[in-house]
Amino acid sequence: MKNLWNDQVASNLKTDLDLRVYTSRLIGADTAMVLHGGGNTSLKSTTINRFGESQNIIWVKASGFDLATMGEEGYTALEIDKVLRLAELKTLSDDDMVSDLKVARLNPNAAGASIEAIVHALIPFKYVDHSHANAVLTVSNSPDGLNQMKNIYGDDVLFLPYIKPGFDLALQFKEAINNGSLEGRNAVILEHHGVFTFSDDAKTSYDNMVNAVGKAETFLLEQFGEAKFKDMSKLDPVSVAQYRKVASELAGQALISCPVPSISADKTKRITQLLRNGTLTPEHVLHNKPFPAFLQGENADSEMLAFDAEYQAYFKRADDSSLQMLKTHPHWAVFASGQSRSFGINLKRATISADVAEATLKALLYADKLGGWQGLTEQDLRDIEYWTLEQAKLKSQKAGPELTGKVAIVSGAAAGIGLACAKMLFEKGAVVIGLDINTDILTEMNQIGFEGKIVNLTEESEIKKALADVVNQYGGIDILVSNAGIFRTGKTIEHLDDDNWNSTLLVNLTSHRLLLKQAIPFLRHGVNPAVVFMGSRNVPAPGAGAAAYSVSKAGLT
Repeated sequence: MKNLWNDQVASNLKTDLDLRVYTSRLIGADTAMVLHGGGNTSLKSTTINRFGESQNIIWVKASGFDLATMGEEGYTALEIDKVLRLAELKTLSDDDMVSDLKVARLNPNAAGASIEAIVHALIPFKYVDHSHANAVLTVSNSPDGLNQMKNIYGDDVLFLPYIKPGFDLALQFKEAINNGSLEGRNAVILEHHGVFTFSDDAKTSYDNMVNAVGKAETFLLEQFGEAKFKDMSKLDPVSVAQYRKVASELAGQALISCPVPSISADKTKRITQLLRNGTLTPEHVLHNKPFPAFLQGENADSEMLAFDAEYQAYFKRADDSSLQMLKTHPHWAVFASGQSRSFGINLKRATISADVAEATLKALLYADKLGGWQGLTEQDLRDIEYWTLEQAKLKSQKAGPELTGKVAIVSGAAAGIGLACAKMLFEKGAVVIGLDINTDILTEMNQIGFEGKIVNLTEESEIKKALADVVNQYGGIDILVSNAGIFRTGKTIEHLDDDNWNSTLLVNLTSHRLLLKQAIPFLRHGVNPAVVFMGSRNVPAPGAGAAAYSVSKAGLT
């Protein structure tokens, strides 16, 4: 665990909130501590209100922001006295807690504060940091986790048993603080949940977090070495497209599917058994459901439907008519061969699922050596997955553009019509990959989900590899815009040389057949697949001196 603190950078920060943002970003930058919006931080401070009076406040990370990238806009200021009064209650429903935290905001238009706001307010230090560190959770979730933790940390850390985040966790902290359990400690480790550190100094709180996580990482490395993934051949791309198609049918919409690092085939049976025992940290159930799909790689329909049935059974065991079942497609899958893939409603969600799956697999490789895995119970996982607060977040998410989840290929996309098509498809939500022999495509299409590949479209082997790479990276192909073309200086037939004729037909006609030939096996498993060929007005009205171009376009049409 590397300490990223930089004295020179910190010395240029002017306010406590600047320091709060800085150390929060340091925590968020390390995916071993938090992943995709996980964790939260706070700062206790004062402000001058409208009447010129000094007022005690707490800045708390707002829900929906990411520690790795957010600035001051990611913090919501609350009247700390109002927040602390909530901790005096014996019971408080989730909805009422959220409502009361909204009332405590200094700015009524600010984003909603983290559900851990009361916990942050209770901890009697200026700076409070909270992470979901993988190494700590890996050790704490082992069968002998508590004893292992005591051996690693001694008396420097307070250990608390798992309790549901939110108001219940706040009451647990209140009791620990009132009975003096926090005195002399530099961290609190929550079973199955994560780590809290604190100090009146920003650097010290951050240092405490790095030290706490680093000790768990050192323990694992010294005891078992590095958990390594297996460098394996990729899954057959047609098979990938098949599984993605069935998952999309279960979801009722197109899904993006991303690769996850592989484990060796001889480990899959053991790891899949451990995966039945809960997620790495509670919030991961929101990203990847309580368990992945386990696939033999033989029959996409039956194997995906088996997951669908298993998830429905898990939901029905809640025996709660007030709950509405989420979509039953898997968010990630482990194949018997050791490969894994994620499935998400868009590229962002698929990427998050893949990252969470990778962290989980790494933890379980250690768990296998630690003697097992004891995550949350099924009921605890379901309580989080169907928690009213989390359901509200999901319902508030806006639907994506009309082509969200689709994967599109556009040939001849470095400029002109092809690039315009690629931009339009991307704006409508599709992941778009442009193919062109022109190296300009690497600069014209150079962002996540909008990328260019240099491909000679007259070489079938290059086309085959490019499409296989696209399917491996994103799961399938739904849209093909076959646009590549050239127009050489016009000459009458009498003076038209063979090279001009042959190369024009090769690019404008033959390359389209080669591209379609290689794309059809994937389009067959696409979601409402479509092919567009770019024609020309020269077909009904050929101009003089354009024989090669007009004939090639007529053949294409």
